Amino acid sequence: MNKKIVFALIVVGLLAVSAVSAQNSLLLNNNDDDSMYQVSLMQAFMHGEYNGVITVGDFKSHGDIGLGTFEGVNGEMIVLDGVVYQAAADGSINVMPDNETIPFATITKFDEDGKITNLTAKNFDDLTGQLDKEIEKYGVNNMYVIKIKGDFSNITVRSVEKQEKPYKEFTEVAKVDQKVFNHTDQTGTLVAVYFPEYMNELNMHGWHLHFLSDDKATGGHVLGFNNFSGSGQIDEIHEFNMILPTDDTFVKMNFTEDMTNKISSVE
Repeated sequence: MNKKIVFALIVVGLLAVSAVSAQNSLLLNNNDDDSMYQVSLMQAFMHGEYNGVITVGDFKSHGDIGLGTFEGVNGEMIVLDGVVYQAAADGSINVMPDNETIPFATITKFDEDGKITNLTAKNFDDLTGQLDKEIEKYGVNNMYVIKIKGDFSNITVRSVEKQEKPYKEFTEVAKVDQKVFNHTDQTGTLVAVYFPEYMNELNMHGWHLHFLSDDKATGGHVLGFNNFSGSGQIDEIHEFNMILPTDDTFVKMNFTEDMTNKISSVE
C-alpha cells in the first residue's frame, strides 16, 4: 500500500479516536451536572449514625450546592456557590475547613433547567405548594434542587448542638438540643432540595430547605417564614449516587423500623 495512503488512514483513525474520547468526556461532564451525590442515608442518620463518612474537601468535588450536617450533628450545612457553610448552634455562620467530616448530606453541581420569576409566598406551606406545581411540569418522580433568592419579612431557622457519644436518635436530639432563631427583614438564599416519595428513608420525601443570608450572618434549617418575594432557579436531577458508612455502628444497624413518622416529626 502507498505510504501516503497508510499515513492518511492513521491520521483519520487518530482523529476518530479523539472525537470519541471528546464525546465520552462531554457525556461524563453532563452526567456530573445531572447527578445527586449523597453521604449516608436518612434512616441511618435518624438512628444516630453521626460519625463522619467523608471530608468537606472530598464532598465539594461532587458539586457546588447542597445541604446536610457535620460530624456529631455539629450545626446545619448550607452549600452555596461551592462554599460549605455551617450554621452553628450559637447562631453564627462559619466556612468549614476541608478536613471537617460529614455524616449525612446531599450535593449536586447546579445546572439551571428552568426559572421561577415574580415568586411570592405568604409562608412555608404556600411556597412549597407553589414549588410542587412547578416540578409537576417536569415530573414529580425526579429529584430537584431549587435556588431561591429574595426577601423575607421574617424567617425562623434552627441549628443543633454538637452531640457526644454514645449518640442518641435524632428525634431525641431535636427535642433537647435544637436551637431556634427568628430573624426579621432578611435577604438571602434558600437551598431547596426535593426527593420523590419512592426515595423516602433514603432521604426525606418532599422539600427540605436551608437558608443563608446575603451578609452571611444568619442561616440554618428552615422551620417557617412570612412574606417572601423573589425568584428561583430549578435544577432537575436524574441520577443518584450514595456513599455509605463503613463503621461497626452502621454495619450492625437494624433497618426494619418504619422511620417515616419520625422523619416527618423533625422536619
